[in-house]
Amino acid sequence: MFFTNTLLSEVLKISLYSGYAYLGSCCFAFLYQRKLQYFPDRSEYRIADGSCGYIHFITEAEDGVELKGIYIVPNPEKQFSTLTLLHLHGNAGNIYHRLSWANLVHKQFGCGIVLLDYRGFGGSSGQISETGLILDANAGVDWIVKVSVSSCIIALHLESIGSAVALNISANVCKRPEVQGIVVEGGLCSCMELAQELIPILPVRYILKDKWTGVREAASEISRSSYFMSLHGAIDEIVPLSHGRGLFESVASGNKILRCFPRGGHNDLIGHPGYFGSLNSFYSKLL
Repeated sequence: MFFTNTLLSEVLKISLYSGYAYLGSCCFAFLYQRKLQYFPDRSEYRIADGSCGYIHFITEAEDGVELKGIYIVPNPEKQFSTLTLLHLHGNAGNIYHRLSWANLVHKQFGCGIVLLDYRGFGGSSGQISETGLILDANAGVDWIVKVSVSSCIIALHLESIGSAVALNISANVCKRPEVQGIVVEGGLCSCMELAQELIPILPVRYILKDKWTGVREAASEISRSSYFMSLHGAIDEIVPLSHGRGLFESVASGNKILRCFPRGGHNDLIGHPGYFGSLNSFYSKLL
């Protein structure tokens, strides 16, 4: 009897400690979730204005937050000089980590490219949040409209969580009439779904602030006449291909294409055969 009581007492202690540990994990995840979800580089690097066609600019989101970006001017001697891309990056780094991508795309096509840092990234002010990043994406389109000539064709290039930023039911940037084409690279359906797969033991649905769950619904509202292309790596280790397919299947556009790279990961698609060919084919449809 003594042995049974002792064993029961130990089991209760272990259960109690396990409960405390689980509760502690939930509290930690709730309190520090944005540090676990976003990994911004707050450094601001400057490139001499005008060198290689770079122009630094500052704009404001609707709520007054100051945003900084770089504009690479189009090359008038290239076929796609009337096209301007707004690049919305992923959840880590800042626009300076995307300069090599922008330089290669600009060299290949000669289009204008706008790299915009969300609030809390790079030199932009403000604090990161789902609602704030959506305002930032709209501010990027507004800036292009303000400085461009009437013949400018605007297309979005959405990297990873950038797909959720632009495709959001609360303010669907992709539905704006100025946007004529959408390219998603490593796109996702929902941060909540990704988090649930990554840490199924935690009640993510109840503790996650920035769920980014409006992507599928927003995708279903895209005009059927719009142009949409999804680029995804088959061995993407951050956003699995199944999520990219889910987003693609939700898109209402009648002019959509999914390009899967068999050996592609999350951040290396530009180095795989067919990347530039896919962009060339897509951009040609916009002219």
